[in-house]
Amino acid sequence: MIRNKRGEGYIQVCVLIIVICMILAVILTFANTYNVVRLNESNAKTVLESFVTKNSIRIYDSIKQGSNETRTIDADEYVSDLIQFCTFAEVGDFLYHNNADGETDYFINKPKVEIIDGKLKMAASFNVYVPMYFNRVYLGLLNIPLTVKIDLEKRY
Repeated sequence: MIRNKRGEGYIQVCVLIIVICMILAVILTFANTYNVVRLNESNAKTVLESFVTKNSIRIYDSIKQGSNETRTIDADEYVSDLIQFCTFAEVGDFLYHNNADGETDYFINKPKVEIIDGKLKMAASFNVYVPMYFNRVYLGLLNIPLTVKIDLEKRY
């Protein structure tokens, strides 16, 4: 195919190179999206662990004073901690992550934080939106739902 001197084999080689480049581009795009999702999951889990620790101190103090506030949490505090930890820009109900040029890499909706079973088990759920581009042309928006759960009882 490559040693053909008449030029007929070069078309097949060019098509093969284009197909290989397209497959490589799809694999790199998938790897980038996977990295964004795992990074957001890890960051949300770190901030949620800190949030659970803060709430456990508040709950312990309230129990010492004779009341039990395990049913209520301040979800806005978690969102503000997540904004500070991940350097998000808050616009409406979404948190945007911008690259060095100021363009949006991805964004998430504000997480919903809930207590599970009235204990120090918390879950934060949100969607990660990753814009897909090809040659600087917008193709669409990839929506990935995430739920991060923390259980303080299992650790100690």
